[in-house]
Amino acid sequence: MNWSKQCQFLFLAICFTITFSLIANGHAQKPVELAFALHTAPGGPDHAAVQKFKEMVESKSKNRLRVNIFPGAQLGGERDNLEQLKQGEVALTQSGDLTISLYAPEYGALIVPFVFPNVEAVFKAWDGWMGQGIKKAAMEKGKVHIVGVQRRGSRMLTAKKEIKTPDDLRGVKLRVPEIPDWVTVWKEMGALPTVVAWPEVFGALQTGVVDAQENPLYLIYTTKLYEVQSHVMLTAHVHACFHWLMSDKVLSSLPKDLQEIVLNSAKEAAAYGDKITKEQEEDYKKKLAEKGMKVVAIDIKPFMAKAQPAIEKIRQKWAKGVLEEVQKISGK
Repeated sequence: MNWSKQCQFLFLAICFTITFSLIANGHAQKPVELAFALHTAPGGPDHAAVQKFKEMVESKSKNRLRVNIFPGAQLGGERDNLEQLKQGEVALTQSGDLTISLYAPEYGALIVPFVFPNVEAVFKAWDGWMGQGIKKAAMEKGKVHIVGVQRRGSRMLTAKKEIKTPDDLRGVKLRVPEIPDWVTVWKEMGALPTVVAWPEVFGALQTGVVDAQENPLYLIYTTKLYEVQSHVMLTAHVHACFHWLMSDKVLSSLPKDLQEIVLNSAKEAAAYGDKITKEQEEDYKKKLAEKGMKVVAIDIKPFMAKAQPAIEKIRQKWAKGVLEEVQKISGK
């Protein structure tokens, strides 16, 4: 074998060795699996955003990360998922207003009914010192990072009858989540607030345990509440957000480059979900009407006035400066 052929043979042997080594190492390194728990049913913009997150994370990490989505409360309700995050049993979840209620009640103005005039004002609060305070409290108390905030859609009241004024709420058994301030507000309105875990709401409405509930339009539609409720009132009493939460235990276990991929992807996916929610809200009004629900426009001012004594009590628990910040942001 002449020198030229020897060099060619040696070069090919080296290339083969490197390629084989890369393939072997690639097979040896299994992707890190991230469980994403969702207490809501598929079909809404929240799930579309999570699917987008999965695609981005897996693509950007070159499949070093794999996101496994568990929708429809497969891993338990919202509170269960928060506890699982704390223990590192799941990696991520989307939580609603329970996040602030549990971890940062001193900033509860963001989730109390009839306080903020629109979701843009809520986002302003998140971008300022109030948002920073909530994130710090969530980390200290829940061992979770708030990695994104996404428009969920304004919460609307549904019932088995038309409710046009606060007086129509008197004696109505209203399902509410496990948020004490909400119980206070709706009790002031004359309703009989009843705490029911989200996975049990449909059955509770069906059997008459409760008469009414309140949630964003898309969730009312995707969970088929039109089968057990006849009216949807456009109260827009809470301009709700989904909070993208990640377990500190899981995040801190990842290499720095993978942490950045997850955090950036969560931010982008939340913005994507926010855009879809904004675009689809009018469409869901039509869809619910097509399913037989009567969509009721109301004058919100009497409801806000009726809620004021409760809000006055609740605000005593807020952190210093919160009320003034709310008034400033809301233009009051």
